[in-house]
Amino acid sequence: MNSSELSIFDCYTKEQVKEINKKVKENIRERQNPEQAAQNVNKKGEFFNVPCLPVLELLHPWLYQCQVINKNHFGYDIYWDFHLEQVSYNVYGENGEYGWHIDANPTQTPIDMKLTCLLNLSEEPYEGGELYMVGHDKRKFDSGMGMVFTSLVAHKVTPVTKGERITLTYWGYGPLWR
Repeated sequence: MNSSELSIFDCYTKEQVKEINKKVKENIRERQNPEQAAQNVNKKGEFFNVPCLPVLELLHPWLYQCQVINKNHFGYDIYWDFHLEQVSYNVYGENGEYGWHIDANPTQTPIDMKLTCLLNLSEEPYEGGELYMVGHDKRKFDSGMGMVFTSLVAHKVTPVTKGERITLTYWGYGPLWR
């Protein structure tokens, strides 16, 4: 995998991570059904939808960096409609995992998912819960760090063996691939 397919960066302090978690929890809209995961993929944990707008001020540094990375490394046509969109709040407790999958638009709308943007919001150290990507060596992804990669790259989260892995996901959608 070449470096333009993945970018990892520092974004928040531990205090800021706690503040973001608090605000996100106050704005959870609904619980996601894990059975709506990619077909035939094991997905264990608690997953929630959160509207971007109420948490946008806190998430701005991360989302801005995702836009800069897209502009400088990917060049995808993405809408970035934060006032209309939501993020996914993902809590992987012990034995929580998500098997091999790609991120793709589950609906028949005339848009495609192009970028997966992750933010590690874990407040305490955890074991396991590593993100693996096809063609990519494991890299450090600690609390407060952001990650951006092409949504069509297969990836998985290994089972958490101790503690709790918490992430936020924003998907960059844009016009259909051509």
